[in-house]
Amino acid sequence: MSREARLYVLDEPIGGVDPAARDYILNTIINNYPPTSTVLISTHLISDIEPILDEIIFLKDGKVVRQGNVDDIRYESGESIDQLFRQEFKA
Repeated sequence: MSREARLYVLDEPIGGVDPAARDYILNTIINNYPPTSTVLISTHLISDIEPILDEIIFLKDGKVVRQGNVDDIRYESGESIDQLFRQEFKA
């Protein structure tokens, strides 16, 4: 996050790191991007990043299967984003 960009794209920024490092990385992301910027995070670790999400997009086979405001989706479904993710992508 060393540049002031309008869009940051982070692919699995917390994958493969221990929980303490995850907290550090997430705090770094939250505290260091300009408020006028957008941060796009691609991850399978939904439960770890759910608290910082504003909007979500679930992609399956290249198609959008769920998209919207996190609070609205939680309210409408009565479930967490992580629970919905697990239902949508269960093996």
